[in-house]
Amino acid sequence: MSVFRLRKGFMALVAVTLILTGCATPRPEIPNGVSVHTSDVRENTALFVGRDYLLSPGDELEIVYQFDTQLQPEYRLAIGDQIRVEFVDYPQLDRTVDVRPDGRITVPYIGDVSAAGKTPEELARDLDRLYSKLLTKPRSTVSLVRYGQRIRDLKEAIRTATRGQSRLTVVGPDGRITLPLIEPIFVAGKTIDEAQRAITAAYARVISGLNVSTLLLKATGNRAYVFGYVGRPNYVELIGPTTVTQAIAMAGGLDPRAEARTVLLITRDEANHPVGRVIDLNAILTTGNLGKDPILRQGDVIYVPNTRLADAALTAEQLWSLIPRPFSFSYQRNL
Repeated sequence: MSVFRLRKGFMALVAVTLILTGCATPRPEIPNGVSVHTSDVRENTALFVGRDYLLSPGDELEIVYQFDTQLQPEYRLAIGDQIRVEFVDYPQLDRTVDVRPDGRITVPYIGDVSAAGKTPEELARDLDRLYSKLLTKPRSTVSLVRYGQRIRDLKEAIRTATRGQSRLTVVGPDGRITLPLIEPIFVAGKTIDEAQRAITAAYARVISGLNVSTLLLKATGNRAYVFGYVGRPNYVELIGPTTVTQAIAMAGGLDPRAEARTVLLITRDEANHPVGRVIDLNAILTTGNLGKDPILRQGDVIYVPNTRLADAALTAEQLWSLIPRPFSFSYQRNL
């Protein structure tokens, strides 16, 4: 077989391959369970870091403490409070005690009694009931000697802060944050509101009348991911409102073999379910229709497919490599 006939046959094979693979409009494959939309994606533009942002290790939070100074209908004992327990007919049992970190106090002949979370009147009734097994008609009173110790401890812990009554904290590699007077709290994967509720609940167990607000100062986990036929497939930091076009530019731009008409964006809907959108990047760049260029959210994925022509060229090159030949000649592939 001559070189000319071999080359002629190969070029015919390439032509057929280009026709078969290039006639259809390329569409990316959509993963199972992902719905696809091609409509305008700017109807409900959200802030680049919304309240649905999921906290990640490295995120910086500011916890703002607000001490409620309004009149309360009743006072409930807290850890660190000092109280005076007195008995009308049994003064030998009178004593001053502190509410321990476990929320209990110790009284003679009875031992430990739960006190934190109760009003002084409720604690007095509990003591009368317990002592009624040992004494005849015991009548006790409970009065506050010193209270608000935990609030004073908290104020002292945040006193050196330059931002007022607040504390800065960073989500650790284990997903937890540390704050004064309470155990570390796991917040990774929670929204800002969910983290705030967890912090409020933890403080409510040790300090009454305390309100906290949670602010996100730095979002290190606010990333989107770009892969496929781009210059540098990688993640991009969403420092500000970032669109699909901008993210692709940050990833090195489109590869010469990229199909810009069918870029796939996988994002989340209001119910946090995956939603696939086909973005016509070519139309955005040629018409300037920014309504088709969505703003990215945390965890969004962009996939840029290649053209059928690039697939055909790759197939032809692979077929050519399989043809046995004792000779060689060069050809150029211009895309």
